[in-house]
Amino acid sequence: MSFLSKLFGSNSDSKKNVPKQEIQLTDEEKGLIETSITELNAQLDSAVSDDEKADILNNLGIQNQKIGNNDEAIKNFEESLKIKEAFGPAFDGLTKLYNEKRKEAAFNKDDAQIQYWVKKTDDLLAQSKKIMRSR
Repeated sequence: MSFLSKLFGSNSDSKKNVPKQEIQLTDEEKGLIETSITELNAQLDSAVSDDEKADILNNLGIQNQKIGNNDEAIKNFEESLKIKEAFGPAFDGLTKLYNEKRKEAAFNKDDAQIQYWVKKTDDLLAQSKKIMRSR
């Protein structure tokens, strides 16, 4: 152990003491979000333009992410990007969710899943470069 580690504590010790910050929703708030998701799904079925579909999918992703439906949120955001390649909520959401999934895989020591989520992140970065070049 180095002098500074002894003095200030090791980096891993400080990370252990940091509580994971999660927003706790009340049952009422969860119910409102679930109602919103149902309404957004109905709007998606009747959406005409690609822009409208992408916006609804982004909103669905955000709402699903709020209640912890991360797999569904990823699906929503990815579908939105297939329709409309643009920076915005889908990119932000996917970046955050992919990193979360990668961290979970690392915690579980699942090398295959770590590589899967790293590749998904790399693909997202490549897509962002493509969008930047097209401007």
